[in-house]
Amino acid sequence: MTFEDPEEQKGSERVSIGRLVLYIVPLLLFATAIIVLAVIAVKYQKVGFGDDAVTVPDTATTVSTGGVATTRSDQSRDPTERKQPHIIYMMPDDLGYNDVGWNDITIKTPRLSELAQQGVKLANFYTMSACSPSRVALMTGRYSSNVGGQHYTYLGDYPHGAPTYYDLLPKRLQDMGYSTYGIGKWHLGFCNSSFLPLNRGFDHFFGFFNGGVLFHDHTNSEKGPGYPGQYLGIDFHDDLEPVRGEGYDGVYTSELFEDKMRQYIRGHDPSVPMYLYVAYQQPHGPRVVPSQWTELYPHIENHNRRVTAGQLTLMDAMAGNVFDELKRAGMYDDSLIIFHSDNGGHVNSGASNWPFRGNKGTFFEGGIKGVGFVAGKGIQKTGYTHDGLFHITDMLPTIVEGVLGGTVERDLDGINVWESLSKGQPSPREEMLLTVDTEFAHVNGTLGCNVTAIRYKEWKLIVGFPTFSYEWDEFGWYPPRYLEGGYEDIMIPAPEPRDTEIYLFNLKEDPYETKNLADEFPGMVTQLRERLKKFEDKAWTYWPEPDPAANPANFGGVWETGWCNLNE
Repeated sequence: MTFEDPEEQKGSERVSIGRLVLYIVPLLLFATAIIVLAVIAVKYQKVGFGDDAVTVPDTATTVSTGGVATTRSDQSRDPTERKQPHIIYMMPDDLGYNDVGWNDITIKTPRLSELAQQGVKLANFYTMSACSPSRVALMTGRYSSNVGGQHYTYLGDYPHGAPTYYDLLPKRLQDMGYSTYGIGKWHLGFCNSSFLPLNRGFDHFFGFFNGGVLFHDHTNSEKGPGYPGQYLGIDFHDDLEPVRGEGYDGVYTSELFEDKMRQYIRGHDPSVPMYLYVAYQQPHGPRVVPSQWTELYPHIENHNRRVTAGQLTLMDAMAGNVFDELKRAGMYDDSLIIFHSDNGGHVNSGASNWPFRGNKGTFFEGGIKGVGFVAGKGIQKTGYTHDGLFHITDMLPTIVEGVLGGTVERDLDGINVWESLSKGQPSPREEMLLTVDTEFAHVNGTLGCNVTAIRYKEWKLIVGFPTFSYEWDEFGWYPPRYLEGGYEDIMIPAPEPRDTEIYLFNLKEDPYETKNLADEFPGMVTQLRERLKKFEDKAWTYWPEPDPAANPANFGGVWETGWCNLNE
């Protein structure tokens, strides 16, 4: 038996202990890191979509919005931490539910129909009943009656607009690093510069300030394009400057809009997120379109319906050209595309809300059920129709909070429905205000109105005269017109007397509102009227007197800003 030298043995032990330390210390450090990461995982949550998701502190709180629990994050996010999608937001003007190829196969909208099939069609997307009330709801995320903008529409000689103390959607996106471009219809005020698109979040805007213009000479009156009024002026602007003369005069507006959209996309840096808001003029009146588009519909004898169909196919071609331009720029695959109408179609002029009841301006389904879809970046479940409830006010919080991980105020009326749109989850919305517009009940004629309306789950209540104007009384059903004649020739009249003051419908059992259940379910009427009270208490209307200072003659024949001191 041999023994090691004690000193050599000590040296060997020191070497072994040293080696053990070299192995154990990294293991301890690794274990510590795992524990720290586990703690962080509890503290932090993942937001966003797909591979672009990022982690943010879990400081969200649950709040109630209209009786529905939603999540609002208290923690702001740095938009540079994530790859943000380009957002292409398309909103036609007065598009009826039956004015697209996926609802009426006789209407040729191949590019939009294809994209709708590839995305998520929205069966129950609700808007306001007319132009500017829907736009102010979209851009603020608030019911238009909560921002004073629900009454009729913003008229050219009235000094009003979307309240400037609210940041509009493009401003929020601009603050999150987006380059923002607006095309087409503004209709949110212009009497002084604080209301103009470039002061509400758009880097560039090309279009008209009022509710519409004539398609070739780009003029309108204070009452709208083609309507006689006291004043007449050109309403076409590129950023802040009016545009007219060579290259503009006599050119159909859609050609100008398409050229500008191409210009915006070609000049845009694809590494910077783009927000392109396309507020189409189609199919709003007047009914004018180049003949190459109406020639596609020789089977439609009715002039208004044939021109409307031509406008719709032109609109589709414009959308397709935008998609192609995005592809050439390498931006299409990174684009989230949102498409929906601003309100129901104007049946008097050739639109069709069939099979739903009512006209634009009414609070029957045909006036407020928008046709729409979402597609592209971030939409994980595709190729189906979502039947959940959605409202136009939902789009602001959905984009800012749901898509981009930003923050929104707790008092918004809109709800973040991104999980529903992107993954097909049930919509969190059960209730929506349709309108509170009662301050002009004593006024006769066009500006007179007295109506409140609400939807709660499958139930819908309308109290009062069911339109935004006493002069709009198309309460029946209007199949699409293919033969010559007026819309009265094909109208299926309303079953109730014109002076009916309470309408109650179960939209699950009767989506086309054929039977008024108010007398059969008085308890439900009472319950819904109680639900309306919280909205009635909050509602207000700003409706000033018209101001002759708006006269375009004061500005060289142009509808221009700078004629009011209003700063809402």
